[in-house]
Amino acid sequence: MPDVLPEPDRLTVGLLLEQMGSRLRLSSHPDCDGMSRIVLSPDIHRPGLCLTGYTHRFLFERIQVFGETEITYLGGMSPENRTEALEHVFGFPVYCCIVTKGLEPPSEMIDCCREKEVALLLSRGDTTPVIRELTGFLGEAFSPRQTVHGSLVDVYGVGILCTGRSAIGKSESVLGLIERGHRFVADDVVRIRRSGNHLVGSADATVGHRMELRGIGVIDVPALYGIKAVKDRQQIDLEVRLTDWSEEMDCERTGLDTERIAMLGVKIPLIVLPVLPGRNITLLIEVAAMTTLLGRVGRNAARELEMDLMRSMAGHNGAHRADEEPCDAAETDEEDLTGHDNIGK
Repeated sequence: MPDVLPEPDRLTVGLLLEQMGSRLRLSSHPDCDGMSRIVLSPDIHRPGLCLTGYTHRFLFERIQVFGETEITYLGGMSPENRTEALEHVFGFPVYCCIVTKGLEPPSEMIDCCREKEVALLLSRGDTTPVIRELTGFLGEAFSPRQTVHGSLVDVYGVGILCTGRSAIGKSESVLGLIERGHRFVADDVVRIRRSGNHLVGSADATVGHRMELRGIGVIDVPALYGIKAVKDRQQIDLEVRLTDWSEEMDCERTGLDTERIAMLGVKIPLIVLPVLPGRNITLLIEVAAMTTLLGRVGRNAARELEMDLMRSMAGHNGAHRADEEPCDAAETDEEDLTGHDNIGK
């Protein structure tokens, strides 16, 4: 789906419940509120050790997950001891707790959440899958992000970010790629997030899979070309920058030197394509994608040509030396024979 994640400083427990409720089988406890509390960290914490009284460096800024271990531990206590154990946790500014496996939280825990306005969420899912899914969601929500003016398309599995000045022909070039069967991701506004050492792009939540074509207006790509013509997100492998042609510009002619550009601390290859009347930019972008695929398996036409030329030059020099060697040998033989004759005389 298009990028609908809010900025990290606007991610509330309520939004978390709205976007992940069905996947995590979550529901809010009716006696507790706290839906407006801000999620402070992309990490999850299980407060088992804190319940025992060891509160040194307790990670209260994380969502607290109470699994079967924590709930059964509390269930084996007397009400007084249970209240004391929970005070170790709720004595800190905790903002959200999740009880998993469909377990019923003890009444003392419900009272603490209600009094301190802590969101209490209940999940019917197992603890480990819930933590895994929630960590993945929060990791994406808190990842570094950037918005780029351009178009993003999947060409043979290669994510190509097409950039350039306004009205230079980015959308038209990408539309040509869609006509060739490639998959459209985003136009005009591309939301980019860093995931590990990779960049992942998606469409803006408002724009979605729409595209603006000057002279025609806004079109709905999946409505025109079918749902198979679009995808929600794509790893960005290459930037193709369209630029106006000028006599002074220095264009890459061989492909031996690969220019790279950094986004969010990740470097990706950059190809600069001059735009001229008659140039088929769509075809050139497609060729750039295929060249990238060949590079992944160690093929580089420019370097292969360079090696062939070097071998040819080396072979030519060797042949030239071979042509000279018989002449030297003949002269030597003549000298030897002459010397032999002189000796004979």
